[in-house]
Amino acid sequence: MHAIALDDSRLLDTWDRAATVERPWRELVLLESACSIPFETLAHLSVGERDRLLLAIRIGTFGARLECETACPTCNARLQLALDATQLLVPPRTVDASELLLTDGEWAVRFRLPDSTDLAACTPNGDGADAADVLADRCMSAVRAEEDVGGSALPARLRERVVERMSELDPQADVSLNLNCAACGHEWQSYFDPAAFLLSEVDGYAARLTGEVHRLARAYGWSEASILEMSPVRRQRYLSLLLQ
Repeated sequence: MHAIALDDSRLLDTWDRAATVERPWRELVLLESACSIPFETLAHLSVGERDRLLLAIRIGTFGARLECETACPTCNARLQLALDATQLLVPPRTVDASELLLTDGEWAVRFRLPDSTDLAACTPNGDGADAADVLADRCMSAVRAEEDVGGSALPARLRERVVERMSELDPQADVSLNLNCAACGHEWQSYFDPAAFLLSEVDGYAARLTGEVHRLARAYGWSEASILEMSPVRRQRYLSLLLQ
């Protein structure tokens, strides 16, 4: 996949715009800035297609090495991980309409792959609606004995089959890491959320970058634009001079 990069100037502008909205719209602001794809189009990409693009942005902007930390669910020991983002990319596949139909006895269930609009609809809003029911009603519809049935009314067993099929058709949306705790030997799987990871990194990087601009502008009187045009290496050289 071709890596997509955000330069420092565009990253700061994007960070400002993304900070005014909630997830899952924040990650779409990043995608729109990096890919120049209309926001509405991005909103209706499957979650896996979205995450594949987000990983490409991460690779292009910060590189492929991912450094992260988690805790063992058994002994609470901290685990530091170094991952290769290219190894998390799942090859894209074309989904045929016939694959979005599941039959089970007298049931015929049509479904579609969840997208960002569905994730937004599942965000708790105080009405007490169960997120799984909301997602089922939005993405699944069934016929039983010629009667239309909403997704949330499907038997639990059948809903689980549909969710499993969704994961098979959009595997990039369900990337899990196989983890092992050196302290206690516990092994488990942990879901990796590319959007949350990238948003956290962008927040941290933008904050550091803003601080660098502030210090250099204050010391030398340079404009933000001229500072951001410098390479990170050159900025660090000037910052190191301020410490002498």
